[in-house]
Amino acid sequence: MTKLVILFALVGLMACQPDDKLTGVAAGAAGRYIVTAYIDGGDTLFSLVPGSSGYKPGINKLGISNFTVELTITGSDQLALTTAYWRNGIQSTVSKAVRVQLGNSDYRFSLSDTSTIPFYEGRVSRFSGLFYERMVGGGFRIPPAGSSLSLPSSSQTIVIMAQPGR
Repeated sequence: MTKLVILFALVGLMACQPDDKLTGVAAGAAGRYIVTAYIDGGDTLFSLVPGSSGYKPGINKLGISNFTVELTITGSDQLALTTAYWRNGIQSTVSKAVRVQLGNSDYRFSLSDTSTIPFYEGRVSRFSGLFYERMVGGGFRIPPAGSSLSLPSSSQTIVIMAQPGR
């Protein structure tokens, strides 16, 4: 009987252990972000009206709406980064896995060693909550309005900036 009580006590203690996914460094950056700017090769193709608290586009050469980035916890130091937008009633998404490290003022992202993107930089500010991502020579490009295929980025720099979603 004593062994049974000890076994139940151990099982109870194990059940009270915190989930690493909720307490790890990735939890600080997780969330939904509204894209405020998308820049391809130095050309701003999408931006929100400055001071906009919603989805009101200022520049929209892409013909898209509801442009967001979602960071979902997959491990204590890992996130799934999903970029999504709508065009003509159809949602398009692109996802990638990122590792997260805590810096002095931000959560820094890195791609896996098997990534085909030559240069990647991503982060979320710990204090302002602003998201920033820059890819050079790889990744994806959102095709201009009127085109239906995503084009691979060859040597262009893609920059995405976003604010925390409300």
